[in-house]
Amino acid sequence: MGTFSNLQPGTAELDAKNQQWRAALAKANDGSKADTAYKNQVRAELEAMLTLQAQNCAEIANGDLVLYLRTGYEAKNTQGSPTPMLGAVTGLELFYGDSDGELKAMWNPIEDAQNFTVHAYSDISNPEGTLIKEYLIKKIGKQKIILSGLPSGQKIFVRVRANGGSTGHSPWSDPAEKRVP
Repeated sequence: MGTFSNLQPGTAELDAKNQQWRAALAKANDGSKADTAYKNQVRAELEAMLTLQAQNCAEIANGDLVLYLRTGYEAKNTQGSPTPMLGAVTGLELFYGDSDGELKAMWNPIEDAQNFTVHAYSDISNPEGTLIKEYLIKKIGKQKIILSGLPSGQKIFVRVRANGGSTGHSPWSDPAEKRVP
């Protein structure tokens, strides 16, 4: 379990900056434009320090939400809703396109998908390192979509994953392979 005893910036620093901001705020109420500008500067510094400390607390908590909430900072869900992940795309098939450098792809529909990411790559053992082209395809039914701009004559592999917005994305489909016309 993490400890919050060595926070950066420290609590004493934040308290001092908060007192500085409160004094500047009081002076700016009946003060000059320079007093207001100084108050705004101190407020920005205080906000930056609070953000740094909240980030430091998050690092110390290391994913332990209960521990993080004990700091008094609020937590925001940045990973989406806790709905189940989408299932993998199945039934991926590749067909020759109507032009050179073009293939058509088809797969089984996924109801909760908003769109699909399609990767065309050259080495089955290294999809990320040999990525030729990435496509973002709108939600489809049982229809063929066109993958254009591929290298003619080269054997390529294609994989697909569904994207569901707040539900995240599915794992990659099993790859399909075809030589590009």
